[in-house]
Amino acid sequence: MEITIQELLPQLSLQLHQFSETATLDAQVLLAHTLEKPRTWILAHPEAPLNTTQYNKIIRAANRMEHGEPLPYVIGHWEFYGLDFNLTPSVLIPRPETELLVEQGIKWLRLHPPQHKVVDVGTGSGCIGIAMAKNIPDLCLLLTDISLEALSVAKINAEKYGLLDRLEFLQADLLDGVPGPFDLICANLPYIPTPKMRKLPVSDREPRLALDGGLSGTEVISRLLGQAKGQLVSGGLILLEIESSHGDKVKTLAKYHYPASKVQILKDLSGLDRCVEIERPNLIVHLCRRQEYLKSQKHGIYRSKSLEREGFIHCSQPEQMLEVANRYYQGFPDTVLLWISPDRVTSEIRWESSDGARFPHIYGPINLDALISITDLKPDVDGTYRVIQFPD
Repeated sequence: MEITIQELLPQLSLQLHQFSETATLDAQVLLAHTLEKPRTWILAHPEAPLNTTQYNKIIRAANRMEHGEPLPYVIGHWEFYGLDFNLTPSVLIPRPETELLVEQGIKWLRLHPPQHKVVDVGTGSGCIGIAMAKNIPDLCLLLTDISLEALSVAKINAEKYGLLDRLEFLQADLLDGVPGPFDLICANLPYIPTPKMRKLPVSDREPRLALDGGLSGTEVISRLLGQAKGQLVSGGLILLEIESSHGDKVKTLAKYHYPASKVQILKDLSGLDRCVEIERPNLIVHLCRRQEYLKSQKHGIYRSKSLEREGFIHCSQPEQMLEVANRYYQGFPDTVLLWISPDRVTSEIRWESSDGARFPHIYGPINLDALISITDLKPDVDGTYRVIQFPD
């Protein structure tokens, strides 16, 4: 049999209308995919005929959609940020709202040259990391996912755009065991609350592993925020997509984990909360006794006993400071925090592991013009440090 596009398109749209709000568009996309033509060509050539093989292929595809299979899985690819990504049911279908996260990441990277170390956590199809790499020349990224099937899809997409030499792939549960630290951590993690997800049709159509955010919807995000504290450099950025009703909840979580950081909720084109942006101040902290600091003023440079004993001065991120103080400095009188700008330090700074976390270590004395501020660190009556006084 032979049928033309203008004859088949209305029939196909009517069939898809029962389960799709964009039936006409879906029909055009399905025809374009089958005929291996752009959608604009389909609209410009209504008289073009389909042979029996093409017609049967379209009918089979429409029947798959009628049984609940999403169009992107049926055709095996979908557009995101102007790029075409291969898809399988092992990965989440890219959504337009996720482009906000990509835009913010690209904007931040361009404002903070040279190129940085970036990780895309829970990469799925790789759409976030690959879109960034395509728009930032020479940018190298690490793409992680707990699913090997998802990583396989991401690798196919990276190869498609000639990016295998700039991207690394690692199976991991969020950042557990992932080598860092990173200048930019971005992720579109599962954020649908389990009770809500069970009522949504999408739970049967896309991988639940990529959708289920736990009872509250923020459990996976909270785990990542905890892990990232030792994986984000001073002055680094975290970008996370969130469920539109979770803005205040995620902002509270972010301020809890990163009290010294600037936290913003970004809205999408519909005016809904869509991303959380956490920017860590470009400061590292050293804890010492006040008399050590006063002594350094006389000599014009700061040295510590650890520099002579271990070869480096131990510093921390602001969020690590309370744990360090309570573990090593309880009972020490008159302690102060030296707030240091890494950019001004003339000695070498290395990020190294200690007690399961990464800390900045300064291999040499600290030049005093790198000190931004000095604040007191006072314990409560029981000797426990609970509050950090941040610089103004």
